[in-house]
Amino acid sequence: MVLVSSLLALPGAAALAETKQALNALTEAARKHRSRLNDDGTVFAGPALAKLEAAARESQFFLIGEEHGIAENPKLAAQLFATLVADGYEKLVIEVSPPMAAILDAATRADGVDGLRHLFASPGGEPAFFGMQEEAELLATARAALPEAAEVFWGVDYEVASDRPLLRQLQAFDRPADSDAPLSVLAAASDAAWTRYDDTGDPGYIFGFSGDPALVRAVENTWPGPDARAAWILDTLRSTLEINQLWVQGRAWQSNMHRAGLLRSNFLRHWRSATRDGGPPKVMVKLGGNHVVRGKNMTGTFDLGTLLPEIAASEGSRSVSVLVLPGPESMVAVLNPATWSYEPKPAKDRYALGLEGLVDAAFTDAFTLIDLAPLRPMVGAGNEKYGTPVARVVHGFDMLLVMSQSTPASELAHD
Repeated sequence: MVLVSSLLALPGAAALAETKQALNALTEAARKHRSRLNDDGTVFAGPALAKLEAAARESQFFLIGEEHGIAENPKLAAQLFATLVADGYEKLVIEVSPPMAAILDAATRADGVDGLRHLFASPGGEPAFFGMQEEAELLATARAALPEAAEVFWGVDYEVASDRPLLRQLQAFDRPADSDAPLSVLAAASDAAWTRYDDTGDPGYIFGFSGDPALVRAVENTWPGPDARAAWILDTLRSTLEINQLWVQGRAWQSNMHRAGLLRSNFLRHWRSATRDGGPPKVMVKLGGNHVVRGKNMTGTFDLGTLLPEIAASEGSRSVSVLVLPGPESMVAVLNPATWSYEPKPAKDRYALGLEGLVDAAFTDAFTLIDLAPLRPMVGAGNEKYGTPVARVVHGFDMLLVMSQSTPASELAHD
């Protein structure tokens, strides 16, 4: 019996040894295609920076897919955007809704980071992510780089926490009298939900998760032909509630599918408007890694990472993407939805999980940029030898940036 058990164990042991050998070979190959990104706390420099800038200059879209909450990543994005404006970059895509991006744009255009502090002091004024100091500074830097532009930020997402400023804008629009009552009901439901959240600290009461999309549909049904801005606000509110209603119901894939479709349609609306009004702009995109990977993403859907390279190809251009990860043992800032504040914690999205064969190639004393394109013939389909995460990243991104010894983003101080 012992002999039989040993024999049965041999194929598994052989497979494990083969996998380990393949991952070691991948690590060695990645080391041959790595470059240093130096950070002295003020500016980034080194061969990796030159490589990122060169790739962006040759592209229509420069996509940064990130693990949220790394302090150094928005600093790098800010430096890159300010530099690349000279090469035609005009827009920064961020992970908020289109109408909230317009509000952030106006605030930073008026008064930089202080404009955001003033905005965030109002109830619901602080959207997710941009209550982090470094993220707020990114917005201020990008806006200051194009002071005469009508708009710099393109929001493409839903809006989890900022329904109140959007509702205040809706109430200020000229509209049919028939819409007054359902709009009042919608605003009252939002206020009641946020009051319960404030009283309990229970994120389940956040209106973006607890609200009923039928309340928004009732407003839409009594407001035919709204102003384009009002229509986008209504669509944002309804879509947010639909997406999160699916999530609360335990229908995660359907929720992610709806959200990915919203991101694509919002981007296309921006893109069509911009290309109708002039030549196609160069665009930097900074979103969670799941949204910018080419092909089927980590939630089994197709997002901007698939759409944008196809748009670029149709324009006779290209798109380049980089996945940014914290180094091993690094901490990131994670939103505590009970207090709406950021706390240092291990990476929440865990994009590095299963990528040890790549991450092990990183320098320990500097940030590391790994060119993934030369690794693609080696990985091939790769699922058996290297695992699905490695195959997805090698084929889904053009570069991997590992920020060893990175630090968590800090809280933006505001009233």
